[in-house]
Amino acid sequence: MEDHSGFKRALSFSWAYAFFQNLVGARRGRAWIAENLWRVQPGQKVVDMGCGPGTILSVLPKDISYVGFDISDTYIETAQQKYESRKNILFIKSSVRNLLEQHNQRLEGADIILCNGLLHHLDDAESWEMLRLAKKIMKNDGRLVCVEPAFLIHQSKLSKWIMQKDRGCYIRTESQWKTLIGEVFDVFSTSISVSLIRIPYVHIFIECRKASV
Repeated sequence: MEDHSGFKRALSFSWAYAFFQNLVGARRGRAWIAENLWRVQPGQKVVDMGCGPGTILSVLPKDISYVGFDISDTYIETAQQKYESRKNILFIKSSVRNLLEQHNQRLEGADIILCNGLLHHLDDAESWEMLRLAKKIMKNDGRLVCVEPAFLIHQSKLSKWIMQKDRGCYIRTESQWKTLIGEVFDVFSTSISVSLIRIPYVHIFIECRKASV
Protein backbone atom coordinates (compact mmCIF):
# COMPACT_ATOMS: atom_id res chain seq x y z
CA MET A 1 0.00 0.00 0.00
CA GLU A 2 1.20 3.49 -0.81
CA ASP A 3 0.19 7.04 0.01
CA HIS A 4 -0.03 8.92 -3.30
CA SER A 5 -1.07 12.32 -1.96
CA GLY A 6 0.72 15.56 -2.85
CA PHE A 7 4.51 15.33 -3.05
CA LYS A 8 4.36 11.56 -2.70
CA ARG A 9 2.41 11.31 -5.95
CA ALA A 10 5.22 13.06 -7.81
CA LEU A 11 7.66 10.34 -6.76
CA SER A 12 5.70 7.81 -8.82
CA PHE A 13 7.34 9.42 -11.89
CA SER A 14 10.75 7.90 -12.58
CA TRP A 15 12.48 11.26 -13.20
CA ALA A 16 11.13 12.77 -9.96
CA TYR A 17 12.08 9.68 -7.98
CA ALA A 18 15.64 9.74 -9.36
CA PHE A 19 16.00 13.48 -8.63
CA PHE A 20 14.84 13.09 -5.03
CA GLN A 21 17.09 10.07 -4.48
CA ASN A 22 20.14 12.02 -5.68
CA LEU A 23 19.15 15.02 -3.57
CA VAL A 24 19.22 13.06 -0.31
CA GLY A 25 22.45 11.25 -1.16
CA ALA A 26 21.02 7.90 -2.20
CA ARG A 27 23.62 7.50 -4.96
CA ARG A 28 26.46 7.51 -2.43
CA GLY A 29 24.44 5.19 -0.20
CA ARG A 30 23.89 2.71 -3.04
CA ALA A 31 27.62 2.66 -3.79
CA TRP A 32 28.36 1.82 -0.16
CA ILE A 33 25.69 -0.91 -0.10
CA ALA A 34 26.97 -2.39 -3.36
CA GLU A 35 30.50 -2.68 -1.98
CA ASN A 36 29.73 -3.77 1.57
CA LEU A 37 26.42 -5.66 1.45
CA TRP A 38 25.60 -6.89 -2.04
CA ARG A 39 29.16 -7.78 -3.06
CA VAL A 40 27.97 -8.89 -6.50
CA GLN A 41 30.66 -10.67 -8.49
CA PRO A 42 31.13 -10.70 -12.28
CA GLY A 43 29.17 -13.52 -13.91
CA GLN A 44 26.61 -13.84 -11.14
CA LYS A 45 22.85 -13.85 -11.69
CA VAL A 46 21.06 -10.98 -9.95
CA VAL A 47 17.30 -10.65 -9.50
CA ASP A 48 16.08 -7.18 -8.51
CA MET A 49 12.65 -7.31 -6.85
CA GLY A 50 10.74 -4.07 -7.29
CA CYS A 51 13.50 -2.81 -9.57
CA GLY A 52 11.97 0.60 -10.32
CA PRO A 53 13.76 2.26 -13.27
CA GLY A 54 16.83 0.01 -12.85
CA THR A 55 18.77 2.56 -10.81
CA ILE A 56 21.03 0.06 -9.06
CA LEU A 57 22.60 -1.10 -12.31
CA SER A 58 24.92 1.91 -12.14
CA VAL A 59 26.75 0.34 -9.17
CA LEU A 60 26.77 -3.32 -10.31
CA PRO A 61 29.41 -5.06 -12.46
CA LYS A 62 28.72 -4.91 -16.20
CA ASP A 63 29.16 -8.62 -16.87
CA ILE A 64 26.33 -10.01 -14.75
CA SER A 65 23.03 -11.60 -15.68
CA TYR A 66 20.32 -9.25 -14.39
CA VAL A 67 16.54 -9.63 -14.18
CA GLY A 68 14.43 -6.87 -12.64
CA PHE A 69 10.69 -6.83 -12.15
CA ASP A 70 8.21 -4.19 -11.04
CA ILE A 71 4.46 -3.53 -11.27
CA SER A 72 4.96 0.04 -12.54
CA ASP A 73 4.57 0.51 -16.29
CA THR A 74 6.41 3.84 -16.09
CA TYR A 75 9.44 2.43 -14.27
CA ILE A 76 9.74 -0.62 -16.53
CA GLU A 77 9.40 1.43 -19.72
CA THR A 78 12.07 3.86 -18.50
CA ALA A 79 14.43 1.01 -17.62
CA GLN A 80 13.89 -0.83 -20.90
CA GLN A 81 14.63 2.29 -22.92
CA LYS A 82 17.78 3.11 -20.95
CA TYR A 83 19.28 -0.38 -21.06
CA GLU A 84 17.93 -1.74 -24.35
CA SER A 85 21.46 -2.17 -25.75
CA ARG A 86 22.58 -4.51 -22.95
CA LYS A 87 21.60 -8.08 -23.85
CA ASN A 88 22.32 -9.51 -20.40
CA ILE A 89 19.63 -7.34 -18.81
CA LEU A 90 15.90 -8.13 -18.69
CA PHE A 91 13.02 -6.13 -17.20
CA ILE A 92 9.63 -7.73 -16.51
CA LYS A 93 6.38 -5.93 -15.75
CA SER A 94 4.60 -8.26 -13.34
CA SER A 95 3.20 -8.68 -9.85
CA VAL A 96 4.87 -11.04 -7.41
CA ARG A 97 1.73 -13.17 -7.25
CA ASN A 98 1.86 -13.83 -10.98
CA LEU A 99 5.54 -14.73 -10.75
CA LEU A 100 4.87 -17.09 -7.83
CA GLU A 101 2.18 -18.90 -9.80
CA GLN A 102 4.29 -19.21 -12.95
CA HIS A 103 7.32 -21.38 -13.63
CA ASN A 104 9.63 -18.63 -14.78
CA GLN A 105 13.11 -19.89 -15.64
CA ARG A 106 14.28 -16.34 -16.23
CA LEU A 107 14.22 -15.77 -12.46
CA GLU A 108 15.44 -19.11 -11.17
CA GLY A 109 18.98 -19.86 -10.10
CA ALA A 110 19.71 -16.43 -8.66
CA ASP A 111 23.03 -15.96 -6.88
CA ILE A 112 21.75 -12.83 -5.17
CA ILE A 113 18.31 -11.31 -4.89
CA LEU A 114 18.00 -7.62 -4.10
CA CYS A 115 14.98 -6.04 -2.45
CA ASN A 116 15.51 -2.33 -1.95
CA GLY A 117 12.87 -0.23 -0.24
CA LEU A 118 10.04 -2.49 -1.38
CA LEU A 119 8.70 -4.40 1.60
CA HIS A 120 7.68 -1.30 3.54
CA HIS A 121 5.12 -0.68 0.77
CA LEU A 122 3.58 -4.11 1.41
CA ASP A 123 1.49 -5.54 4.23
CA ASP A 124 2.58 -8.76 5.92
CA ALA A 125 0.73 -11.10 3.53
CA GLU A 126 2.16 -9.35 0.46
CA SER A 127 5.64 -9.31 1.98
CA TRP A 128 5.49 -13.05 2.67
CA GLU A 129 4.67 -13.63 -1.00
CA MET A 130 7.73 -11.61 -1.99
CA LEU A 131 9.94 -13.48 0.47
CA ARG A 132 8.61 -16.88 -0.65
CA LEU A 133 9.38 -15.98 -4.25
CA ALA A 134 12.94 -15.02 -3.26
CA LYS A 135 13.41 -18.33 -1.44
CA LYS A 136 12.01 -20.23 -4.43
CA ILE A 137 14.30 -18.71 -7.06
CA MET A 138 17.60 -18.45 -5.18
CA LYS A 139 20.38 -21.00 -5.46
CA ASN A 140 21.05 -23.19 -2.43
CA ASP A 141 24.01 -20.96 -1.59
CA GLY A 142 22.29 -17.77 -2.76
CA ARG A 143 21.40 -14.69 -0.73
CA LEU A 144 18.51 -12.26 -0.40
CA VAL A 145 19.57 -8.77 0.72
CA CYS A 146 16.89 -6.28 1.74
CA VAL A 147 17.36 -2.59 2.53
CA GLU A 148 14.34 -1.03 4.25
CA PRO A 149 13.45 1.87 6.55
CA ALA A 150 13.00 0.99 10.21
CA PHE A 151 11.66 2.84 13.22
CA LEU A 152 13.78 2.84 16.36
CA ILE A 153 12.45 2.38 19.87
CA HIS A 154 14.14 5.67 20.76
CA GLN A 155 14.27 8.04 17.80
CA SER A 156 14.40 11.79 17.30
CA LYS A 157 11.12 13.50 16.45
CA LEU A 158 12.63 14.95 13.26
CA SER A 159 13.81 11.57 12.02
CA LYS A 160 10.47 9.92 12.75
CA TRP A 161 8.57 12.79 11.11
CA ILE A 162 10.66 12.54 7.93
CA MET A 163 10.21 8.77 7.76
CA GLN A 164 6.46 9.09 8.23
CA LYS A 165 6.40 11.12 4.99
CA ASP A 166 7.53 8.02 3.07
CA ARG A 167 5.02 6.66 0.54
CA GLY A 168 5.22 3.22 2.13
CA CYS A 169 2.71 2.64 4.92
CA TYR A 170 4.38 -0.39 6.51
CA ILE A 171 7.63 0.81 8.07
CA ARG A 172 8.40 -1.59 10.91
CA THR A 173 10.70 -1.70 13.93
CA GLU A 174 13.72 -4.02 13.86
CA SER A 175 11.81 -6.50 16.03
CA GLN A 176 8.83 -6.42 13.67
CA TRP A 177 11.10 -6.89 10.64
CA LYS A 178 12.66 -9.93 12.30
CA THR A 179 9.25 -11.43 13.00
CA LEU A 180 8.17 -10.86 9.41
CA ILE A 181 11.33 -12.35 7.87
CA GLY A 182 11.32 -15.28 10.29
CA GLU A 183 8.00 -16.49 8.91
CA VAL A 184 9.78 -17.49 5.69
CA PHE A 185 13.53 -17.72 6.38
CA ASP A 186 15.15 -19.62 9.24
CA VAL A 187 18.58 -18.14 8.54
CA PHE A 188 18.89 -14.35 8.45
CA SER A 189 20.71 -11.44 10.05
CA THR A 190 19.93 -7.74 10.53
CA SER A 191 21.86 -4.55 11.19
CA ILE A 192 20.84 -0.90 11.58
CA SER A 193 22.25 2.25 9.93
CA VAL A 194 21.37 5.83 10.87
CA SER A 195 23.64 7.66 8.41
CA LEU A 196 23.29 6.01 5.00
CA ILE A 197 21.88 9.18 3.40
CA ARG A 198 22.08 12.92 4.09
CA ILE A 199 18.81 13.23 6.01
CA PRO A 200 18.13 11.69 9.46
CA TYR A 201 16.72 8.39 8.24
CA VAL A 202 17.05 4.89 9.70
CA HIS A 203 17.68 1.83 7.51
CA ILE A 204 17.73 -1.85 8.33
CA PHE A 205 19.89 -4.25 6.34
CA ILE A 206 18.55 -7.80 6.16
CA GLU A 207 20.42 -10.77 4.69
CA CYS A 208 18.63 -14.10 4.25
CA ARG A 209 19.85 -17.53 3.21
CA LYS A 210 18.37 -20.99 2.80
CA ALA A 211 18.90 -23.25 5.78
CA SER A 212 21.74 -25.76 5.40
CA VAL A 213 20.54 -29.30 4.72
